Amino acid sequence: MADNHLSFTGLTDEQAQELHAVYMSGLWLFSAVAVVAHLATFIWRPWF
Repeated sequence: MADNHLSFTGLTDEQAQELHAVYMSGLWLFSAVAVVAHLATFIWRPWF
C-alpha cells in the first residue's frame, strides 16, 4: 500500500489518472459538438 497513496479525494493515483482520461475524452467530445453547433448556427443565420 506504500505505493498507492490516497489523495484528499480518496482516489489512488491510477484511479485519478483513469478518471482524468475519461473526463478529457468527454471534454473533447463536448467541445467538438459545440463547435459543430456553432458553425451550423453561423451558416444558418450569421450573427455578424
